[in-house]
Amino acid sequence: MQSDNKPRLNFNPEFCRNESEVESKLIVQYLMPALGYSPDDWHQEVAVGSIRLDFLAFAAQVIPFVLDADSPLGVVMEAKHPKENLDKHIRRLRRYLSSLHVRYGLLTNGKEVRIFEKTSDAIKLVFQCLGSEVETKLPEIKALIGRDSLQHSTHPQSVVSQSVASQSVDSSSEHPLDSQRKHSVKVLAVYHNKGGVGKTTATINLAAAIRKRVNEFLWLI
Repeated sequence: MQSDNKPRLNFNPEFCRNESEVESKLIVQYLMPALGYSPDDWHQEVAVGSIRLDFLAFAAQVIPFVLDADSPLGVVMEAKHPKENLDKHIRRLRRYLSSLHVRYGLLTNGKEVRIFEKTSDAIKLVFQCLGSEVETKLPEIKALIGRDSLQHSTHPQSVVSQSVASQSVDSSSEHPLDSQRKHSVKVLAVYHNKGGVGKTTATINLAAAIRKRVNEFLWLI
């Protein structure tokens, strides 16, 4: 009951003069809290291979960070400059959702908000409104991509166990160090509750450095 009485920031698309302000004023300050996502539930500037996402939110926390067919339902949010035509970015959003096994994608330039849902081989538009209508249309948006709505739409299993199971191989083809690795796995976490502080960059560089050292070691043996 108390949460319903908390003041919520209003969103005015006229205050968004560039892409950065669409990100901060519409997505970070307004949509994420209004849809029930805490800073622990969403990630900003996510790089996965050649794909770079503005925002990725999950109905449930994913630790370690894994994107596969067994991941909890989530939503990609892409912010564009207020003068950008959103039609030009639909194909790219489709690639993001298909490649990363994410069900929903939100595309906005502040003046317009669109939500797409991934189907078997395409994406379909399931919601559309003007930026000035976001406050009145919020119940409809929450019904589609709100954290509570997504939680009720899925029954997530252990992402870690599914990921490990999918990578299992025949024991006859294992490298001599594979059995040792199974008993010496370490998990490194890079955490900060703010966006844009270099978490992704630090993680990528750390992973690259570790991979290089491992490859050098394997070459020696």
